[in-house]
Amino acid sequence: MNARLCLVLPVLMAGCVSVLPEPVVPEGLYRLTSISRQMPEGGEIFLPGSVMINPPQGSDLLLGRSIVFEEPNGALKLLASAEWSDQMARQLQGALIDRLMFSAAEDSGAVLSDRFGAGGDYELQWEVRDMVIRDTEAVIQLRGTLSRFQNGKSQSFNIQLREPYVGMSDDAGVQALIDVARKAIDELATTVPELMNRPGMLPEDS
Repeated sequence: MNARLCLVLPVLMAGCVSVLPEPVVPEGLYRLTSISRQMPEGGEIFLPGSVMINPPQGSDLLLGRSIVFEEPNGALKLLASAEWSDQMARQLQGALIDRLMFSAAEDSGAVLSDRFGAGGDYELQWEVRDMVIRDTEAVIQLRGTLSRFQNGKSQSFNIQLREPYVGMSDDAGVQALIDVARKAIDELATTVPELMNRPGMLPEDS
């Protein structure tokens, strides 16, 4: 009896395993930044002090590895054939840090990441409110606050951009989302030093 059970159990277990669905492997992995991407022309920026760039906050759905498509009725779906190569929160943070570092003048303050645990004269806290593909466009909305540690003063910002596309959402739509996200980071990289240099935010205003 025991011998029969020993023979039957592996067969049953093998049958259970065979009916499990196979994991969906995306056809393409996409990243926001690339070392081959040239910086946009626009001159140097000046950072009057060091600034801590935190990763953006927001929905786990938008800031994970999934790429989100929004239906006309507002329903959100994940693209099965495309995925981000890394968590989008870290990709956005890294893209902004790179943009600020490569664009800053030599005598500018340092650009810091939360991963190093060092505090700065300023701190950027921001949120991704929207980052989706729609039928004919990709949209992104960023908002947040730049704070001055010494005197507690702060300045807020809101960036909302759209990028139209023609074609399939999992191809042209994904590229449009990458393009609009890069444009938003470029705009934020010019907004941050502008906020830092406003009256009341400068080091001498402490």
